[in-house]
Amino acid sequence: MTNEYGNLELHKVLLSAMKDIDKICRENGLKYYLYAGTLLGAVNYKGFIPWDDDVDIVMFPEDFRTFRTIVETQFHEWYTMQTFGSDPQWFSMMNKLLINGTKVLSNGGEEHPIFIDICLLHSFPESGVQKAIQRKQIELINLILAVQSGAVIPTSLRSKLTLGNLAKIDKSFWGKRLSNVLCKYDTAHTTYVGIMCNTLTKNPYTGRTGYDTDRTERSWHLHPHDIAFEGQQFMTFSQFEAYLTYQYGPHWMEPYPEEKRVTKHDVKTYEVSQAVRERAGL
Repeated sequence: MTNEYGNLELHKVLLSAMKDIDKICRENGLKYYLYAGTLLGAVNYKGFIPWDDDVDIVMFPEDFRTFRTIVETQFHEWYTMQTFGSDPQWFSMMNKLLINGTKVLSNGGEEHPIFIDICLLHSFPESGVQKAIQRKQIELINLILAVQSGAVIPTSLRSKLTLGNLAKIDKSFWGKRLSNVLCKYDTAHTTYVGIMCNTLTKNPYTGRTGYDTDRTERSWHLHPHDIAFEGQQFMTFSQFEAYLTYQYGPHWMEPYPEEKRVTKHDVKTYEVSQAVRERAGL
């Protein structure tokens, strides 16, 4: 581990939570996969990217449901699951495992616990037309939810009449609609799976939309591959190098530009309770 960017304690807290996730999953026959920047760190740094401040994991819905039940019944002292349905102020289908007894302070004045992203993998339809329809539906609902959350403010008359009025419909209604769209093809064992729900951002490495960029082949997930991370072994999918090339472009193994080595969530400082410090070995 490194403290060059002031993240040593933060990383140790995250690693402790990762060990709990791994233990729960292995003991209960569940699968999870290191993903995105966490997987990139595992390959390039054998652990955390030094300036990173969270962990990215993906799971299939059936495994996540069991995992969530175990966390909420047996580990509720240490963790809280933040999901679309559990938190009225959370407007995303990207779930978070919040680490109780921690606090991250951003330069913008925002506060939130240290967390691990746990996103669900859904089936992409095979048809190009079906993909286009599904993507547009997800993008529209996400935009409506962004208006509800205050992240997007309609300014034109047209957007006020459309998005503004649609955003007046209860959040739970749009949550059910979005969940139905995301899960529409889950009963079919299609070629590709992905998290799909992160559609309002564009991949800076490839220019693809969020719907298209978070995509892997289903066959890669059948037999999880153990990968070294901070001296431990964690699960990811096979063919992870092909995924990293797809996600980050052909130069993902090259050193990252110095000027871009900043925390993802604008971290200013963080606080960790004594109980969490002891559990993380601090």
